[in-house]
Amino acid sequence: MRALTRVGCVSILATFSATAAAATPAHYVVFTVGADGRFRADFYTQVELAGTDDGVRSSGNAVAMDADHAERRVAYHAFRDGVDLGERTVEMPKLRAEFAHDPEHGDGRIESFPATQRETSFVLRIPLDAADAVEFTTTKGAKQHFDFAQLAVARNPLPASANMRINFAASASNPANRVDMLLLGDGYTNAQQAQFDADAQVLHDAFFGMTPYKEYASFVNWTTGFVASNQSGADHPPYQAGCTTSACCADAEAQTDILAGQFVDTAFDATFCTAQIHRLVTVNGSKVFTAAAAYPNWDKIIVVVNDPIYGGSGGSFSATTTNASASQIVLHEYGHSFSRLADEYSSPYPGYPACSDISGSAHCEPNVTDQTSAAQVKWSSWFNPSNPIPTPSGHSGVGLFQGARYLASGMYRPVDTQCIMQYLGMPFCPVCAQAYVLRLYTGGWGTPANGIDLIEPGSESPATTATVNYSLGKPQVFQADLLQPTIGSLGVQWYLDGNPIGGANAPSYSFSTNSLTPPTHTLELRVTDQSTLVKPAMAGNLLVHNRIWTIKVTDQIFKDGFQ
Repeated sequence: MRALTRVGCVSILATFSATAAAATPAHYVVFTVGADGRFRADFYTQVELAGTDDGVRSSGNAVAMDADHAERRVAYHAFRDGVDLGERTVEMPKLRAEFAHDPEHGDGRIESFPATQRETSFVLRIPLDAADAVEFTTTKGAKQHFDFAQLAVARNPLPASANMRINFAASASNPANRVDMLLLGDGYTNAQQAQFDADAQVLHDAFFGMTPYKEYASFVNWTTGFVASNQSGADHPPYQAGCTTSACCADAEAQTDILAGQFVDTAFDATFCTAQIHRLVTVNGSKVFTAAAAYPNWDKIIVVVNDPIYGGSGGSFSATTTNASASQIVLHEYGHSFSRLADEYSSPYPGYPACSDISGSAHCEPNVTDQTSAAQVKWSSWFNPSNPIPTPSGHSGVGLFQGARYLASGMYRPVDTQCIMQYLGMPFCPVCAQAYVLRLYTGGWGTPANGIDLIEPGSESPATTATVNYSLGKPQVFQADLLQPTIGSLGVQWYLDGNPIGGANAPSYSFSTNSLTPPTHTLELRVTDQSTLVKPAMAGNLLVHNRIWTIKVTDQIFKDGFQ
């Protein structure tokens, strides 16, 4: 499919393909919250979203958060025909500055730096028939009302590089039943598209070469978008002690920057030394979200910056440079943004909200806890039986190691040092890997809202939405398409009237009966993810998906005799 949309001076050329699926026409609006707490609409267009969701898709979750209590949420009211439909919220992830202590010499200990942004952007994707306006309240209590019809006329062009062109190449899997990851590039000129493709492949291989991402690569649409910049690279503000502007960098790390003093014209304004932290590389979120409108089904965004110096960031989306060690930043940040994992290192983060799995306060993230009673620890199923609880440093396998979530004591992590949430360059520990798998099935990260379905929605034949009239003695095939993990197996079992059918372990089953008794049957297809990355005791029913058909048996031959 090919579409050209022009908004002000911005030209978006999108080329992508997707399997045919139900689509929902929707408003796509990029908003920015300024330092003064006021909102502005930077960009508006109409898009088609895969699926038939009648809710609101935002740049973050549209549901209550279950983990990272430090994230900010912005409230707004949706309106339709002047009627207030009630309050909703949009996630506004904090800007994250986390880096390896000395990546050039293999020291992956994570250092974290508190960082803030003067402006934060987000996206609302609202079905056309669900709302026609939204209203925000500023930090000073003022109401700001945005009418979509007016935005459509005004178009609100961004001050972006003239004739910005985005050429997308997308996966063909159903975006209504996948995690849609969108990779954009900044600092690549028209002549460097092949370089962008190569850099995108490097990042792809790093991501899907790691457990648990590689096991579930089939659950992810990895889509790349080439964005041409006028110049290569990123801005490198030169070192200047006491600097407080974006023209220079007060961080002493900038003294060793071989590109110090370089300022370039790029599509997304990539720059080092955001918030006076040299390695903190950020891009203009408003421009990124505007470009992403060309592939509106995205759930998560990564931006790769064409620059060899080590740096990156996390938050509303992840950014990384092409430095060989920088991809580890993305892997770690995705652990935060998707799997809702906490940092497992203990260096202080003043003011970070507390959590507890003991008291009535907000529960802790899946990979940290303040619980020390072995039987009550949420990951006790993973314990190495030989480990004492709590577990002293130096022991291997999963236990209860003290020091996590920016606290040296009173907070515990699953493993000693073998997890990327503590050391870049490490794998995910078993508890963190499990959290990713469960998150795939839980949802709350985008569309589908309730998570991935092992049975492809809409593939059921016959449809499950109506009773199937069965003619006595004539075989009737029931089937559905299954979503197979890249590595791992599915258990398939058919049930008739609640009883398992022997040998019925394929995605299709031929039903036949010569009896009118009983007149109605229930046929169920039950599919189970048999992943070894998840402990069944911690999965509940998340790994089991099903479809149910109601079958009404009729003596069609007898009826035909009187027609």
